[in-house]
Amino acid sequence: MAESWDDSHELGSQSDDSFQFERQYIEPIYDAFICPLTKQIMKDPVTIENGQTFERGAIEKWFNECKENKRKLVCPLTLKELKTTDMNPSIALRNTIEEWSARNEAVQLDVARKSLNIGCPETDILRALRFVQHLCQKNHSNKHLIRNTELIPMIVDMLKSSSRRVRCRTLDTLRVVVEDDDDNKEIMAEGDNVRTIVKFLSHEQSKEREEAVSLLYELSKLESLSDKIGSVNGAILILVGMTSSKSENVLTVEKADKTLENLEMNENNVRQMAENGKNGLECLVGWGGFGFRISLVKMK
Repeated sequence: MAESWDDSHELGSQSDDSFQFERQYIEPIYDAFICPLTKQIMKDPVTIENGQTFERGAIEKWFNECKENKRKLVCPLTLKELKTTDMNPSIALRNTIEEWSARNEAVQLDVARKSLNIGCPETDILRALRFVQHLCQKNHSNKHLIRNTELIPMIVDMLKSSSRRVRCRTLDTLRVVVEDDDDNKEIMAEGDNVRTIVKFLSHEQSKEREEAVSLLYELSKLESLSDKIGSVNGAILILVGMTSSKSENVLTVEKADKTLENLEMNENNVRQMAENGKNGLECLVGWGGFGFRISLVKMK
C-alpha cells in the first residue's frame, strides 16, 4: 500500500511528539514546581510578599494588569491585598527544578537513543527525533550533549528509513542539531553524508527537498563544508535549478539561493559556477528517475 504524505504537515508542530514523549517517561512532577498562574513548570520562580511563589514573568504580568486596570494590588492566589510588588528569587527551588529536569532529560534521552533504530515503529522514531529537537531548542548546551552521546550518526541513519515522515523529520532534526554549532556540522558531514543530503534535493516529494536544502544551507555556512557540498557531482546544478523553478515553494527557492551564496566562499565552487554559466550548460540531473532540467545562462 502506498504511503500517504501531506506536504503541508508541519514538522515543528507542538502537536507534539516530544511532549507525549515527556509525559510517558517523566519522573513525577512535584506541585511546588508548578506556577499557579501558568500551570507550567517554573523556570524562574520568585516569591512575593505573602510567601506565595510564581513564575517571574507571570506574576509581573499580573502586577502590571492590576496597575493598568487600577485594581487593588492583590495576590492572584489568595486574593489578599499586597503592599508591595517586591519579588525575591527562589534560588533553592530553581536549582531543584533544574536538577529534576536534568535527571528526567537524561532518562528520556536514553529512551530516545533506543528508539533511533530502523527496526523500531515509525511513531517511536518520530517521537525520539522530536524530543532531540526539543532538547536542542530548549538549551544550546544540549547540542553538546547530543554530540558527546554520539547521537548524530544514529540520527543520520534514520535517512535510510522507508518512511517519508521519518526521513523528513530526520532532515529537520539534523538542521536543528547543527544550527549555530560548527562541531556538530563537522560530525554531520563525515563520510558520504553530504552526498546523501544532496540526493534528497531531487526527491519527488517537495517536503523532502525543502528540508534537505534547509539542512544544506546550515552546513554551507561553514566554509570548510562549502567545498564538500560543491564537490558533490551535480549539487550546484540542482541548487541553481531550484532557484529558477516555478514549482518550488518560496522558502525552498530562498534557501537554495542562500546556499549558493555561501558556496561562493570557495574558489573551486566559484570556478565551477562561472564555467557552467559561461558555457550556457543545459543538462538533466537526477537520481532515481526524477530530475531537474537546468539551464545555466548567467551566474553571479
